[in-house]
Amino acid sequence: MPDSRVARGALIVAGWTLVTLVQSLQGYLAAAWQGHDQDWWPTFFYVGAIYSIWALMTWPIVAATCAIERRVAHWWARLAACLALWPVVAAAHVGLFGLIYWPIYRSETVATRWQMADLMFVRNFDTNTMLYLALAGITIAWLRWPRKAAAPAAEAEVDALVIRNRGAIRRIPFAAIDWIGAAGDYAEVHGDGGVFLIEEPLASLARRLPAQSFARIHRGALIRIDRVREVEPIGRGDAHVRLVTGEELRLSRRFRDNLAALIAPAQPAE
Repeated sequence: MPDSRVARGALIVAGWTLVTLVQSLQGYLAAAWQGHDQDWWPTFFYVGAIYSIWALMTWPIVAATCAIERRVAHWWARLAACLALWPVVAAAHVGLFGLIYWPIYRSETVATRWQMADLMFVRNFDTNTMLYLALAGITIAWLRWPRKAAAPAAEAEVDALVIRNRGAIRRIPFAAIDWIGAAGDYAEVHGDGGVFLIEEPLASLARRLPAQSFARIHRGALIRIDRVREVEPIGRGDAHVRLVTGEELRLSRRFRDNLAALIAPAQPAE
């Protein structure tokens, strides 16, 4: 994973450096068109200072958006959570800029860090709003983009799940799996041998599991059916699924039919 973190960091820095270059060039050419002289390097460094804060905040924003997408069930609740995150992002941006760059850009009109933060919020409100929406939108689109199964057909087996993990191939018997949870573009297999992180989305992984043994119960989880100890309705079509291991998972009404054989006997006759 260290290589992945380095690659992610390099990609983030490269992306915001490109944005800095484009916006600096735009401002420079606009000033030249209007007949004003504008020094290139001071402009470039100031714009770079603004976007360096965005570079620092990019991964936390992406991680928070992924958490909302994975853990919040209803679309309107996910939308509300993303909107609620925006004031936090805005405050973090102007706060960090004032904390880091006030000694460099302070002046008689910007005598304190608070004044700098206030000025930055007003000047960059529209730009920061668009950047936040773009980051959140790109993250959501990436999570929802359909992907094909990563494992070749030759690896398919009748009694085990064959996976790739950090370049190695691992065989996990179906009988050893309790449940599998989504983790962004990855999946976590929970079973007798512990928890294994798989470099494959849950939706793709589900297509490689036998339908008679495994069932999707939530957009973020699927279970081995014979590991279910109890299904407890909690209203509005949802339920709690308790496994023989003692773990409790959420059954969404969207996937209720997948456990119909277990739920139906418990329903009162009409």
